[in-house]
Amino acid sequence: MKVTVKDVANKAGVSVTSVSLVLNNRPSRITQETKERIIKAAEELGYRHTAKEAANEPATKLLGVIHPNCSNPFFNQCVKGIENHAAVNGYKVILCNIENSMERCLGYLEMLADLRVEGIIAMPPIDMNLNDNNMKMGKFFERTKIRLLLLDRAVDRVFCDFITGDNKQGAYLATEHLILSGHRDIGIVSGPREVYNCRKRLEGYKEALVYYGISIARENIYYGDFSSRSGYRAAEYFEERDVTAIFACNDLMALGVYQYAAEHGLKIGEDLSVVGFDDIPYCDLLNPPLTTIQQPAELMGKRACELMIKRISGEEQEPARDTYFAPSLIERKSVKNLL
Repeated sequence: MKVTVKDVANKAGVSVTSVSLVLNNRPSRITQETKERIIKAAEELGYRHTAKEAANEPATKLLGVIHPNCSNPFFNQCVKGIENHAAVNGYKVILCNIENSMERCLGYLEMLADLRVEGIIAMPPIDMNLNDNNMKMGKFFERTKIRLLLLDRAVDRVFCDFITGDNKQGAYLATEHLILSGHRDIGIVSGPREVYNCRKRLEGYKEALVYYGISIARENIYYGDFSSRSGYRAAEYFEERDVTAIFACNDLMALGVYQYAAEHGLKIGEDLSVVGFDDIPYCDLLNPPLTTIQQPAELMGKRACELMIKRISGEEQEPARDTYFAPSLIERKSVKNLL
């Protein structure tokens, strides 16, 4: 009677997945002691694991998703799009919340490799391009050969499918709207310098100012971290500089501006104009409702999952490519017309 991988697993007291990882010499966090026990069990049973058998192992139908920050509704909407499309196509999603920590990101990547996911959709942490973190991620995927798709944020020198919004165009639209409403002293609350999206949004802001003949004032640029707390600090900073409008590079930072205004007797849409970015849920419930740049987050997530599944099935075999979703301006009541 032929010895099976299940027989080896039973004798070694481990899972079938662990046996497969060890006998195929795949990366894992299995201890050396357990590896030796599995190899010994296979030898004692006379088990021979051939390449053909390895190739015929059933697909796991698992996708890994690296989620940078569960407190940001934009990323939650992306995940919704991923999970809904995955479910329709018979895939299950393993969601890993990394709280913008590269250390946690690398740990979860190893775990996903152990679980034999067929692909990983990553929304990287904000420190991905610092301290050679990008190289660490690149080496992981080079070593494991797991399919990778980057969503929203790019990683320097990691080349794979990339899906994002047109960040530069979105920032241009936001800044242009403020300019056409009569504002010339416009502050921007950016995210960290090293994050791809932030660089592009800052470019769009500057390009709009230059096009309309407004000089770029370095003191009107504030670098935050995408949190409402940094938006609050930015509003405090800009109050001393008498800007009439603030473009916040995400809606959470815009919420921080709202909080500062409420605590210091400033009325949004009258004393201070604000435009956000993302159009997260409840922007229309603020007082006043927030004018913002809309990104189709759920659709971006769906597209990411669709492309990943096509890569897995072999239906999509073209070289890796970038996909950009067009942003749109959602006008509400947070901008005062000075004309």
